[in-house]
Amino acid sequence: MSSVVRESAENKPTAARVLIVDDASGVTDVLAMKLKREGYDAVITQTAAGAAEHVEAGEFDVILLDIRLPDGSGLDVLKRLRQRRSQLDTPIIMISGLDQTNDVVAALRYGANDYITKPFDLSVVVARIRTQLTLKRLKEANDNFLRIVSHDLKKPLLVVLDVARQLREEYPPGTAMKEDGHGSLDFLIESGEFMQNIITDLLDLGALRDQHMRITKRPTDFGAIVRQAIAHNTPYAKSKGCELKMEFARDLPNIEADDTRIMQVLENLVGNAIKFGPPASVTTVRSRRDGNWIVCEVSDTGPGIPEKEMQLLFKEYARLSNAPTGGEKSTGLGLSISRELVLLHGGEIGARNNPERGATFWFRLPIN
Repeated sequence: MSSVVRESAENKPTAARVLIVDDASGVTDVLAMKLKREGYDAVITQTAAGAAEHVEAGEFDVILLDIRLPDGSGLDVLKRLRQRRSQLDTPIIMISGLDQTNDVVAALRYGANDYITKPFDLSVVVARIRTQLTLKRLKEANDNFLRIVSHDLKKPLLVVLDVARQLREEYPPGTAMKEDGHGSLDFLIESGEFMQNIITDLLDLGALRDQHMRITKRPTDFGAIVRQAIAHNTPYAKSKGCELKMEFARDLPNIEADDTRIMQVLENLVGNAIKFGPPASVTTVRSRRDGNWIVCEVSDTGPGIPEKEMQLLFKEYARLSNAPTGGEKSTGLGLSISRELVLLHGGEIGARNNPERGATFWFRLPIN
């Protein structure tokens, strides 16, 4: 059976993993239940040795660490963890008694992010975990932004400057440009458009994160959007020796949608199918009505999606094993932005491997 991944407004992101290190079993059981109800994946261990074993076996987004453990000091565990993981990479919240002020001060000095005291106020604990996770996510977003700027933008910019300098040397003012010069100009334009796309994706991602992305819904002819996407990508498909086809029902009703943003989704899906498709591959865009939904599928005859990578498809900056067949560049943001745009329309998006060959990316939008 083909693997399927679906993203909808009801789907929650992968649960953050929280490790609770405390030997007060009654207290930790209640805390773990509360965290699980809040959508977290809570793991409990009662000893310093258990904490080391869990951390060695897997990554945790936040660690709650008791200062006093039956087989050692939580402060020693904290110091060992900080030798390998920074405060932003793995937030650690210390658990203390009301009489452990000096230990709390020492823990903050050794790199603890925060502390909570017994008896717990569960709502406070959840709020402090959420705060640390927000800071951690901001750090990860900043790291990814710096990677994009330093690699995906810096490298093509250096090449563009190098080509521009060569053109200036070869063709001083008043000199007729040869054919190879025009090829260099085409390269400059393509590189500039790629960098422009990166900047646009980053701005869109920032607007989506800050909930500043606005969509303007109006009566929209979905079939016209599909035809436009096909026409725009046909030259790209031909340049790679691929075929681009369209199959859609002709009685599709108009929907309330932001046509520009839906076109952006289609451009991402169709462009990806061509980008990763080998020569002679076929990409087919299908649309149909399914009850109160309009469904659009972009199906290809490419390599398909490795099973273990299915859950990464719509994640930001995801780097999958399949590489573009023409050496094209990618920011790793297109699918995640498409996901958010579809969800803003109240729709769903997903992907599956085809029974014989290739994959199908699909999304559906409500008619009413």
